[in-house]
Amino acid sequence: MKDYEIVIDCTCDLNEEVRKQFGIYNDYFHGIIYIPGREDKLSDLSYSDISSDEYYALIKKHAGKVRTAFATFEEFSRVVKPILESDKDIIVVTISSALSGTYNGYLNYAKIILEDYPGARIEVVDSLKYASASGLVAIYAALNKQKGMSLDDNLNSLSAIIPCIHEIGPMDDLFFLAKNGRIAAPKAFFGQLAGVQPVADFTRDGKSMPLGTIKGSKNVDKFCLEYLLKTIKNPEEQVVIVAHSNRLARAKRYKEQLEKALKVKQIIIHEVAQSCAPNIGPGLCVYFYVGDEISLDREKENKLYSELKANL
Repeated sequence: MKDYEIVIDCTCDLNEEVRKQFGIYNDYFHGIIYIPGREDKLSDLSYSDISSDEYYALIKKHAGKVRTAFATFEEFSRVVKPILESDKDIIVVTISSALSGTYNGYLNYAKIILEDYPGARIEVVDSLKYASASGLVAIYAALNKQKGMSLDDNLNSLSAIIPCIHEIGPMDDLFFLAKNGRIAAPKAFFGQLAGVQPVADFTRDGKSMPLGTIKGSKNVDKFCLEYLLKTIKNPEEQVVIVAHSNRLARAKRYKEQLEKALKVKQIIIHEVAQSCAPNIGPGLCVYFYVGDEISLDREKENKLYSELKANL
């Protein structure tokens, strides 16, 4: 069986430590970030060139004006050509095609490059997720590889896992969402006064959409844990990621409350990295995990939201 590597994009949010732990290829595709008044920069998964606090301050200051772009063809080539030249194939995991042009861009890049490598394969996987939820897809790809799965068997396994990956958690900075044009400003203002926080889960077509709002941080935290407990599958075999954007204290609390409630194989706290941060902003704290298959119309998830909210 021909060997292959698992390669991620900068939007998958897995730092060097996590990539090394699971055997994900250490190099990755660096996208481009445009910040008003600064030189364009390559995105980084470790905040080695700017602290996360400083970066989020810039994002908040320039809400809606910090732009990102996926990796150039030259950057894509820089990463994949050494792998192909070592006679290995490649699985590339990208952010959801419903949120970015990355997936289609990399399909085109791969097609061009493979003209020079007859018989080689670059399989681009649309995670239908964002940030470290995309990274979670890559983690399962790496775990499948460790089990000895062929590239094709791995792709089939991922196609079954992807519709089952959930997120649940709040966004507490509604002012940023308003400044970034994602919700109406008056609604954000009154929501903030009332202590309301939206909670979201994925859709089957690769979007992240609110289920609704919960009032009060304690109620939000309780709701998110209960939602996870009602939907997670085989937790003792799972890697759960607690992702946050400038909310480390809350992420630690989410990890602790999950550890007390359930035996999980591993829980990783991960900060949203530079490529996804401008579109998310500060204030996110979510669980990413494998659970029940998400319903096509989210009828099951919406019903569960209503039931759990009524019991708070």
